[in-house]
Amino acid sequence: MSKANEPIESLYHSVYESLEKLQKEVTEQEEKLDLVDPADIEKLDRTQFALQLSKDVLENFVASGKSMTINYDKRSITIEVAK
Repeated sequence: MSKANEPIESLYHSVYESLEKLQKEVTEQEEKLDLVDPADIEKLDRTQFALQLSKDVLENFVASGKSMTINYDKRSITIEVAK
């Protein structure tokens, strides 16, 4: 890796690790709390989904004019990148 890429590579890994840490916190909250309120359950589910999607986009982002579909257990999402 060239020296010019090291700060970018470091930033990339820092962001990815932050997303993983946040995802772990969400999972811990799900396990720790006895959630019965549907609104709370939905918020944690959306948070978990958003964090996973962020990681997947970070790993697999597509070039302009392309699209990418990511499949999950309960849903799938297609991202189209305009030219």
